[in-house]
Amino acid sequence: MRRTGIEAICFDLDDTLYPYAAYARTGLAAAADHLQAVTGESLHDELFALYFDEGVTTGTFDTLLARHGLDPALAADLVDAYHAATEPLDPYPETPAVLAALGRTYALGLVTDGRGGHGKLDRLGLTPVFDAVVVSPTFGSSKHEHEPFERVLDGLGVAPERVVYVGDDPRVDFRVPNDLGMATVRMRRGRYVDLEPDDSAAAPDAEIRRLDALLGLLRRHHSPVTG
Repeated sequence: MRRTGIEAICFDLDDTLYPYAAYARTGLAAAADHLQAVTGESLHDELFALYFDEGVTTGTFDTLLARHGLDPALAADLVDAYHAATEPLDPYPETPAVLAALGRTYALGLVTDGRGGHGKLDRLGLTPVFDAVVVSPTFGSSKHEHEPFERVLDGLGVAPERVVYVGDDPRVDFRVPNDLGMATVRMRRGRYVDLEPDDSAAAPDAEIRRLDALLGLLRRHHSPVTG
């Protein structure tokens, strides 16, 4: 169904605007550097293999420390080192041009559950693009709740029915925006590419596989405010 009067496009960050795997690589390297400095153990290759080859993406540091009989209390410091990496990150190749094109017509917002969202935007060179940014961990919330989405709507000064929300993770990205009345678009890319929604309430209105496909989708189905 065609929706008219769209004023803003909001995005998730990780795996929607850039590949999260790149963030993970820089973070794992920083964590391995810290571990070597503290213990003398050089476990860089094993840590990368654990995460990327074995698929241990939750409790990764706990698993590594246990395998080597190292102090489990080090895990907290490794997590901090992971998120404190500062190397530049590259967005998906089409991301900057798509955001620039959209920004000429729409207000742009961002909602992320990822830790350090502002730092990620800086590393990606995307901070100036957005009119409102909400990083939910900074106020103890998540996209399972209405608050992050309501905050970005307030920041943009738009009603939910005039917003298109774009995300990648069917576990958290679409249920609440759907409930609020936003149009929703899934980026079928990244870590959750094969994950299906639990039910129809968590399903997006449309799917794309590259961000530049969003431009055509908006032209076909969502008219901007004019006049």
